[in-house]
Amino acid sequence: MGTWGKTIATLCLAGLCGHATAASPKETVKQLPPLRTERVALTSVDTPGGKATALFGFWFKGKGKSDKKATIIAMHGCGGLYSSVNKEKIEFTPRHIAMARALTDAGYNVLFPDSFTPRGRRSICQESLQQREASSANRRLDVQVALRWLATQDDVDYSRIGMVGWSHGATTILSALNLAQTDVAVRKVQPKAAVAFYPTCTAFSKNRTPYKPAAPMLILMGENDDWTPPEACESLEKKMQDSDTPITLRLYPDTYHDFDAPGMPMHVRMDIPGVGKPGAGVTSGGNADARAEAYREMLKFLKDKLE
Repeated sequence: MGTWGKTIATLCLAGLCGHATAASPKETVKQLPPLRTERVALTSVDTPGGKATALFGFWFKGKGKSDKKATIIAMHGCGGLYSSVNKEKIEFTPRHIAMARALTDAGYNVLFPDSFTPRGRRSICQESLQQREASSANRRLDVQVALRWLATQDDVDYSRIGMVGWSHGATTILSALNLAQTDVAVRKVQPKAAVAFYPTCTAFSKNRTPYKPAAPMLILMGENDDWTPPEACESLEKKMQDSDTPITLRLYPDTYHDFDAPGMPMHVRMDIPGVGKPGAGVTSGGNADARAEAYREMLKFLKDKLE
């Protein structure tokens, strides 16, 4: 296992110091002490029984004196882990920075697998579904290897594993928790909770095979999301109302895709194929109030399920 035991600033993950981006009018950026991380080696596959794929991830240790801590696997969205501002550097996006800090401050270890860079991609948002080598089904296998890696760590309480993901990564979480998939059903240890920020629920709400989540799930979305519209997740939540493993959906008014991205201005993207209304593009942008409420709900949910 290769590790980087340096500070984030030294690693060029400069945003983790808390001053990487400009704030929106409602937000005040303050200097924060740097977080520390290690780069860790992971090995996944691209299909069940397929070729090995040498992945890596970033490992953040939670605060607190406990020898073994609850741990979160965090799955990035279609834009990848890193900022697009300076593509020559490895800089976490402000969204991932904020999440790493919130979770480690709450005492959780966090593992961020990088599903894209080892597969020759920085981002897949502009690729069609047919072009994407890193599909949510493939990334479900990345989750499997992340779980196996966590089982080897002395400071992980393997009975208290949770998941957090965004958009494509959130859809991956839905897939990775679906007990209707044989590779998921046969796992000896299942995550105990999952938080999905604005996933695509269509395949799970319309599939003839009922969705069977392995753990309770909290879905957080904007009411106005036109990139991953919430209607399919509303339908999935309704179908799961009588399930022993519930799905809870929270919708935030006047809120769009990427609402938890600190400082992201509202803008329309015309470069995302296969989503939104033809010729209209999709809307993306941060909402500080919605993000603050989502973080509160997320941390309460994780505490209830993992502690």
